[in-house]
Amino acid sequence: LEVRTNARASAILFDGKRASGIRYIAAPGGPAKQVMARREVILSSGTVNTARLLQVSGVGPAELLGSLGVPVVHALRGVGANFRDHYASRFVMRAKPGTETLNGLARGVNLGMQVARWALKKPSILATAPSHVHVFWKSFEGLDAPDLQCVFTPGSYAEGKVYVLDDYPGVTAGAWQHRPESHGWVKARSTNVFEDPEINPNYLSDPMDVRVHLGGMRLLRRMLNTPELSRFLEAETLPGPSVDSDDELLDFAKKNGSTTYHLIGTARMGPETDPTAVVNDRLLVHGMQGLRVVDASIMPSMPSANTYATTLMIAEKAADFILGRQAAAAA
Repeated sequence: LEVRTNARASAILFDGKRASGIRYIAAPGGPAKQVMARREVILSSGTVNTARLLQVSGVGPAELLGSLGVPVVHALRGVGANFRDHYASRFVMRAKPGTETLNGLARGVNLGMQVARWALKKPSILATAPSHVHVFWKSFEGLDAPDLQCVFTPGSYAEGKVYVLDDYPGVTAGAWQHRPESHGWVKARSTNVFEDPEINPNYLSDPMDVRVHLGGMRLLRRMLNTPELSRFLEAETLPGPSVDSDDELLDFAKKNGSTTYHLIGTARMGPETDPTAVVNDRLLVHGMQGLRVVDASIMPSMPSANTYATTLMIAEKAADFILGRQAAAAA
């Protein structure tokens, strides 16, 4: 196995409809180099860049390729479409003085002690996950299964500042919908490999997504104001108790919500009869030879959880396809 670093793929090379290799560039303005494939080309560039690379290589919506000045190798209108993500809103509470949270542990002498504990392989905030508690929840009673994922962290960020902890003790709780129907797209802006593509996620564009998201926000507020947590918390600082109506909460969500980096769907799996499908059930690109996609972009819809484990399973399945192995029988 040879791994080449500082190598950004600029185009897939084709011999007719067969993928024959990759062209890459090490730096803007640098010379282009090529690597030829012995068997097939495997794209694992992620939901955003797999779509962009296919498009600038001539595989994608014909109208978009024409606007980029890219000759059409194979028209596939689904390339870059069906972009999906988990979109989260977060509530922040100020904790009562003396309550121990990450805000205090990550400063001054306390931080030095945490670094020392980590170096000695003892429990430390340096070895914790971003979210300490995960909850699968129903946005409304009567649902057959949870449709929300909620997270809780014993720390809070200063409003308007990225990754800057508040000066006072605080906690954060967030929620997002498991299976959003809102979807957007990824489009290459040009053939310049160093120019990021245009991304339009269309968050909260589906009415059901809005309903579930608002249900999740109200559940977060209820949880943070339970008697059990009220022993430690004293005031909601974000969005604040005055933000209470559906319209106010939705406005807050649209202005302050964020991605959870669970991007999927821009090279979705489906039968060749589906004009929006990009790959088949063996992850091969429709209408092409020797071109396979192995990353989260092939998911047709969002799983009811984080995408990491699902992506690992896609990779394991792809390895079986590539090596010609039979899948293991179910236990």
